Amino acid sequence: MSVIRNRIQQSKKLPRVFGAFRCFAGSPLSRATEGTLNTFIPQANMSIPRDNTIENNIKSETNRLSQTLTKFWDKVDTEYVEDKNHYEIKLDSRTLRTPLGFPLAVPAEKKQLAYLIQHEWSSLPELKIKLNSMPLSSLACRSIDLHNTANNEGVDPELITKVGKVDDIKLNLLRYFDTDTCLIFTTKDEYEGKLRARQDELYLPLIAEFENYFTHFAKQNHHLAHDSPQINFNTLDCETDGLRGNKQSILVQAIAMDWMSQLSMFELVALEKAVLTAKSFLCGASLLRSNCSNQDRMNSFFQFNKPNEDAHFHKTVHDIVELGNLETIFQTNEWGEVEDTHDVDKVDWLRNLTSAALLAY
Repeated sequence: MSVIRNRIQQSKKLPRVFGAFRCFAGSPLSRATEGTLNTFIPQANMSIPRDNTIENNIKSETNRLSQTLTKFWDKVDTEYVEDKNHYEIKLDSRTLRTPLGFPLAVPAEKKQLAYLIQHEWSSLPELKIKLNSMPLSSLACRSIDLHNTANNEGVDPELITKVGKVDDIKLNLLRYFDTDTCLIFTTKDEYEGKLRARQDELYLPLIAEFENYFTHFAKQNHHLAHDSPQINFNTLDCETDGLRGNKQSILVQAIAMDWMSQLSMFELVALEKAVLTAKSFLCGASLLRSNCSNQDRMNSFFQFNKPNEDAHFHKTVHDIVELGNLETIFQTNEWGEVEDTHDVDKVDWLRNLTSAALLAY
């Protein structure tokens, strides 16, 4: 299965979408997710290559931390700014700035996120700062930088290059829908049929749920007539299809693109992190639909295909880890874990998905 999936991943092509999206066809998709995803997370020593694509010379606290690897502040606070209805994180009474120089401020409805970011900065060690020790701050900074470069007028093109274009990010995420981990089924004899049985148990209900959800979305947003049949995703069954690529229909691609266009920037960045971690668009969408503190938005956007709150679709972070990592779980159960590889991957999955969930919430 891993060989098959790798070959499929290599064969991915730029998706074709409806007219409004064709203008992005020449976008540099290979760079779509570069930018400030890990912009100010401190760079490692010379034994680990530095990511020069995200460095810049803007004077901000986040860039200073990336360059010095040392703590240069004494006090961290979170302050609510009433006239702007947001929370700002401050170092020694000065508002923190993102790698592109914008204030590190989060909406009032994300109060918990603001205090979690404060905790990241206040709990850093004095002498040594490790990589990936500030995932929430990194994702929040990416959200803020993307929002400002996408919506402000007269933005320096170089800043847009550093953080990436929003439309390119959406197109890049759309590619993962074609080869979604949850849309690929192994042969029925692998692991004595146990892997396929578990895939059927987990993936088939998930596919049915999202086919229903995106059908409702398509009808609400005039992609489909109200009397149209339910949309269907294209899947790859290695038992009957052998080795071939998988691609979603133009209609499904257009619906997914429109759905992403209705996400907030915090939600889009959370989706990006989850999709890139799980290599699954459906896993990323599951994370968003399961983590929203605004009940009105939860009901009107993420759960509008459900009759009441008791019927809401929900997946925990551990559920999503199993969905996206099912084959590896079977491999390690069969052959054991490779030290400093599988155990590290487990922690990475949990950190990445939990951070994305908190950002979206």
